[in-house]
Amino acid sequence: MHDLVIVGGGPAGASCARRAALHGLDVVLLEKSVHPRDKLCGGGLAPHVKDLVDFDINGVIEHDIYAVRLISPSGRRLYLKRDTQSGYTVKRHKFDHHLLKKAEEAGARVEQDTEVVAIEQLQSGIRVLTKGDSYRARLLVAADGINGVVARSLGIRKRWPSDQVGLCIAADVPVDPGEIERIMSVSEEEYRMPIEIYFGPVKWGYAWCFPKRDELSIGVGCRMDRMSNLKESWRDFVSMLERTRGIQIDLDSTRSFRVPLGGCEKRIIGRRTMLVGDAAGLVSPFSGEGIYYAMESGQIAADVAKDMTDARSPVLVRNYQNIIKKSMCRNLDAAMFISNILYKSSSNTELVCKIAQEDPVMGELMLDIIANTKPMPELKIALIKRLVTRHPLKALRLGA
Repeated sequence: MHDLVIVGGGPAGASCARRAALHGLDVVLLEKSVHPRDKLCGGGLAPHVKDLVDFDINGVIEHDIYAVRLISPSGRRLYLKRDTQSGYTVKRHKFDHHLLKKAEEAGARVEQDTEVVAIEQLQSGIRVLTKGDSYRARLLVAADGINGVVARSLGIRKRWPSDQVGLCIAADVPVDPGEIERIMSVSEEEYRMPIEIYFGPVKWGYAWCFPKRDELSIGVGCRMDRMSNLKESWRDFVSMLERTRGIQIDLDSTRSFRVPLGGCEKRIIGRRTMLVGDAAGLVSPFSGEGIYYAMESGQIAADVAKDMTDARSPVLVRNYQNIIKKSMCRNLDAAMFISNILYKSSSNTELVCKIAQEDPVMGELMLDIIANTKPMPELKIALIKRLVTRHPLKALRLGA
């Protein structure tokens, strides 16, 4: 019997596997795909992702982020920059593969092309059933994403409500590396190559254009309960980029995916089981960014698994829920508060962009919020304070 079986080999699962293996646990990670595999995602990383790893990730970083260009619903353009890094962009197939290899190097056993179909509770452990095999373990970590089988199989969650899920349509567009600066409108005045966020195309969400070395990651995403015609919004966004940037976008490469946007889930544990990353809903309700939370929650689960193994006490699984609640949930709750202000209406979004354009301090706050460079509770307080003290009438209109 293994100490720990991890279902899912993305950033959450790989981070958990490496940390648990370094703790000396007997770890098996089950991944349904074969890496490197395609993974459609904007690929934006918060700057403190590097603080989570004990190895170099510079080789898989595509672009250092120093600037963000915001486009408001009316077309107002804000260029927000700083001299320190606000994040990075990566290609997920390279980044995820790198993390998975590091898990193997640490001693975790990685089984790829292995799809989990069901979970069984045993008297003294867990049995994970795959197509053609089974694995027994004392503990289980579910890193199998928003559509994962573990939470459903164990009755932890049956389905996601529409107001807690975002739907995205996106594509990776190959471009000539020499054309990236022209396409992203880099100039003497706006000399830092930005990522772009468009607040107009959809309700309760945004469209994006993130530069990589030889491609653009583009997409639109919104909360499902506020969605009208996302496909039409996607086509309009693509047409605008083709017209204004002089590029051709192959719509055949388009794919859709879901992300959890409900903030902290009430229950992210089961008997001998911990949910991490997207499977636990640990994604920013404001930006939809979840890689940092995935990696951190995976590592926390590994630490708790070590404690549970040493103490031979499966009831310590409750410690995982408590740690997540005290750390990440405060960030996600603050991000939800900011979302409720910014996305409440297009007039709210427009007004926030207008204030940020006219007030440099608000512009800095928006850059921090988008890039997730500081703790969200700290940014929430700073945002409220700035609005109430410097823009009181506008704060009333926003409902802040």
